[in-house]
Amino acid sequence: MLLRRIIIPAIIGISMPFLIVSAVSAAVKHTVSPGETLGFIALMYHTGVSELANFNGIANPDLIFPGQELDVPGSDGGGGAPGGSYTVQSGDTLSGIAYAHDVTTSELASTNGLSDADYIYIGQVLTIPGPSQAAAPAVPKLVFPDRPYDETVEWAIDEIAYEEGIPAGLVKAIATVESGWRQWAISHAGAIGVMQVMPGTAVWLENDYFGYDLNEYDSIWDNVKLGARFLHILLEATGWDYYATAASYYQGLSPTEQGVYYPDTADYASMVLAVWQAYWP
Repeated sequence: MLLRRIIIPAIIGISMPFLIVSAVSAAVKHTVSPGETLGFIALMYHTGVSELANFNGIANPDLIFPGQELDVPGSDGGGGAPGGSYTVQSGDTLSGIAYAHDVTTSELASTNGLSDADYIYIGQVLTIPGPSQAAAPAVPKLVFPDRPYDETVEWAIDEIAYEEGIPAGLVKAIATVESGWRQWAISHAGAIGVMQVMPGTAVWLENDYFGYDLNEYDSIWDNVKLGARFLHILLEATGWDYYATAASYYQGLSPTEQGVYYPDTADYASMVLAVWQAYWP
């Protein structure tokens, strides 16, 4: 679900085959799958987040729902050649902007003096590096997050993972990569809490699976409950393939099922499995 959140460095020694999304120019219908964000859908079809939102009358780009049918305009509004500038829109991520303009995330961050690629804001004007500005690609580094420790979070994950019948280590690893187990963490795209649950995903789970509202903003228990149930759904959908499940948590189930992977997805999924093996084998 982080197509909206954390940019993870590439991992040395852990490689998985993956495809990169390609442009689709024709106007089509797209049905939102669990975990998808408007930013990822816009990226898939090479259009802009605001264009896609306006085309479908969506007031809040962070709030879309699984099963929702979107009309995709047949344009390349969100893409472009290297060079020039780009104004950040709601739902954008630095990696998505970089991909749409055929530059790397590190090049875009370096050109704009961004020390933390996870923090861009709506209305920010970014300079898109041209051929003469683009820095050499950074050497991939394996960077593990520190092992978090919080008795309340660990107890909640252990209890809820047991109830869901899923590996607690996987839930802990996802939570580590997503938020560092911080319930107060809310991303610029609206992902919430320990499990970085997207608002649309939370509403879908509450309506279709729980049948009641949960307090994902303030309650660690409810936040983990939503994230763990979503992981259970993804595990069943992927045949309990942990790599595909982690990838789907990041980018949504539908593109994973089609063999389409967002540029940072392989890094994210590999990081999750590496953190799981390192801290909770």
